[in-house]
Amino acid sequence: MASFPSGATYSVGPTTYSMSNKKPDRNFTVNEVFNNASFTSQNGYQRTRAVSRRSKRQFQLKYTNISGAYKQAIENFYRARGGDFDSFEFDLSYIGLSGNIQVRFGTDFTVSEVLTTSNVVTSAYSVSFTLTESYT
Repeated sequence: MASFPSGATYSVGPTTYSMSNKKPDRNFTVNEVFNNASFTSQNGYQRTRAVSRRSKRQFQLKYTNISGAYKQAIENFYRARGGDFDSFEFDLSYIGLSGNIQVRFGTDFTVSEVLTTSNVVTSAYSVSFTLTESYT
């Protein structure tokens, strides 16, 4: 089972870059989402039922001005999971909480180039993505 951030690494020559050493921006967000289904009849009556009583947390992480090596480590980890296909373990101590949970990537994986240089390691990027708690 893959684990983030320790499983997100990128090697350039003898140097290995690990996301364990690079923390996200301080303004990460944690949302709690409940899975409810609503039905509205033609008469205007609405009926809502809980599909699941368990809520799922969503973690929105953002990294600004990170080097190309760290960007590549995140992208490689994202591609190895097949985007939102494969779940993995997320160490909550990475963002200052306690415990480990199973999560999947959301569909909003965004990479923006901030500074371009001739070397991918010294280029600067901004990366943001959402992790959604999964019960698998």
